[in-house]
Amino acid sequence: MLSKIPIMFERRSPDSARGYFSFFVGLAVFVAGTLATYIAQNADRPISAALIYVSAVTIIGAVNGLRGGLLAGIGASFFYNFFFSEPLLDFGVTTSDEYIPLLAFNLSALLSGVLAGRINDRARAAEIAQQKINLLLDISNQLQTAVHLEDIDRAIVETGIFDSAQEFEIHALSEDEWIAVKGKEHWLAEAQQAIERGELQHVEDQKIAYLLSSSQRRVGVLICNQNAQKSKRLSKIDFAAVLNLLSMAIDRFVLLHQKSEAEAMRRSEEFKTALLSSISHDMRTPLAAISASASSLISYGEKLPEASRKDMLTIIQDQCERLNRYTTNLLNLGRLQAGISPDQLESLDLVEMLGSAVNTVKVHHGGREIIKSLPFDACTVRANPVMLEQLFYNILENAIQYSPDAAPVLITGHKQAGHVEIAISDQGCGIPVSELSRVFDRFYRSAENVRKEGHGLGLSIASGFAQAFGGNISAHSPLEKGKGTKIIVKLPATSTTSESIGK
Repeated sequence: MLSKIPIMFERRSPDSARGYFSFFVGLAVFVAGTLATYIAQNADRPISAALIYVSAVTIIGAVNGLRGGLLAGIGASFFYNFFFSEPLLDFGVTTSDEYIPLLAFNLSALLSGVLAGRINDRARAAEIAQQKINLLLDISNQLQTAVHLEDIDRAIVETGIFDSAQEFEIHALSEDEWIAVKGKEHWLAEAQQAIERGELQHVEDQKIAYLLSSSQRRVGVLICNQNAQKSKRLSKIDFAAVLNLLSMAIDRFVLLHQKSEAEAMRRSEEFKTALLSSISHDMRTPLAAISASASSLISYGEKLPEASRKDMLTIIQDQCERLNRYTTNLLNLGRLQAGISPDQLESLDLVEMLGSAVNTVKVHHGGREIIKSLPFDACTVRANPVMLEQLFYNILENAIQYSPDAAPVLITGHKQAGHVEIAISDQGCGIPVSELSRVFDRFYRSAENVRKEGHGLGLSIASGFAQAFGGNISAHSPLEKGKGTKIIVKLPATSTTSESIGK
């Protein structure tokens, strides 16, 4: 509805045209009344002639207002006295019988014009007031839905109060932080100056600053060109009321901004606490095993049997790999927190990257059977090679960790409508339906598997990478006989490849 406001302004702005129209209508009524009065007077109907003139004056007052009614009444008195009442062409009366009707006519003409004019003026004033109220209601409705500062700026532009978006800037103040619409920070120094002085003021380069305040504090500044104050559209609305509405919208934005910052800080602290707790717990075990094995080898290396020394070296190697996986997860979390830019992505063969991940998993989990059944030989996607391999590695490792040792892991896939889907299925214990929506949350682990190795970051990191590549990831469980889990990775494909069964 606000988008129509500028049209409403344009439709009602030409008051001068309406004034000319009313003038010519009043003139036409006066001329017609004069002619009708002349005809009635010649027909020897003086009473009808007087009533016709009174009616004409009343109509002119209703059309032209108080000023028009007074002028019409005075003009009618002049014409009736000079042209229609005896003696003709002379101001005067010969008898009291002629004087009394003439006086009564003049008073009736004046009073009817004045009263009709007042009613007309009040009607116009009420119409203008109603227009302003409707416009303010429309602006209020638009500002009530504005959540961000950009939305508030756009709402002001759509009202048509200013001739262009470059004639004003809104600067919000959240505690000691200044917030402006991106690309409209040129007058920030003037806004800071206005807040410091604490009053409406003229600033440099022909600009004027309006303070925006809530009941408790100053929440921002509206700065506009002084030339904008001369806008015809601005004269059609109560600008002080607009400033009050704008102050309330900015105050709401500042409160929401502060709330979101507090919520982000709270979540950040919770994440740090959970991360430190997980790291301290998960790293203590491998570090203790490495330390015990290393100290035993140093103290009793030559005295220990060859098999015992080999076992201890194997323990050290396994626990170092375990620590390396923890470190990799932490680095990947840092990458997701910092954000992945498009510059880090490149065109990759999905099948090749999946095969690399499978080979890495087999090195760390020798003897586990992984079956690939893909209906295509190649498929190109936009991704980061290290992150894409880590994505599949995390899912495969999770499938192996939560399924029986003898159970194979199955990899399938298909393409459709510019996307490729890779499904990794296991035959493990499955995930309760009530917990499916949480398996990709950080640090989440099912109550049935809380004692197993891990800290609930693998699937969360995989989900973050998939989203960074423009895709998504989903979990489906149970599969058959109440067991098994299928993780489906969906990524946009960048080229069409030939298909062949049995990769």
